[in-house]
Amino acid sequence: MLVKVENNNGVLVTTSNRVAEELCVRHDHLLKKIDDYVSKFNSPELSGQFYIPSNYVSSNGRTVKNYLITKKGVAQLIGGYNSAVEKAFELNVAYINEFEKMEEFIRSKTPRTFAEALRLAADQAEQIEKLELDNKIKQQRILEMEPKENYYDKILQSKELLTITQIAK
Repeated sequence: MLVKVENNNGVLVTTSNRVAEELCVRHDHLLKKIDDYVSKFNSPELSGQFYIPSNYVSSNGRTVKNYLITKKGVAQLIGGYNSAVEKAFELNVAYINEFEKMEEFIRSKTPRTFAEALRLAADQAEQIEKLELDNKIKQQRILEMEPKENYYDKILQSKELLTITQIAK
């Protein structure tokens, strides 16, 4: 089962609309369930460890209420559907595995010592330098090719007959 977890400002999350789609339940019903859970928490800080209020713009341009759901929230929310939705258990396991995979990836990219952090910074600076050089080369090639492109467009869009000499020029 394919699930998606994102790093949102250092917090691993998925979204309520995505979970609703994967569970094959209506998003508004899922939001009601989340709102019920959020109302039972003692504080916003505690509920924020599970569900983070958010919005997204739908395909018709409307702003829709949404939640970013953490690993704890997924376990609570999807766990609540285990008996009602056939694939909830499988989805819950898939999400837990994906969260753990992302956490391990982040841990593997985090320097453990100051020397390692310096090496990582130097490597990144070197990569940036290479990318900037590559970008300059490509910009130069674009500038060199622009007159040819304009000429080709002029020839191809011409409605008149052209001589071989004009085309070859």
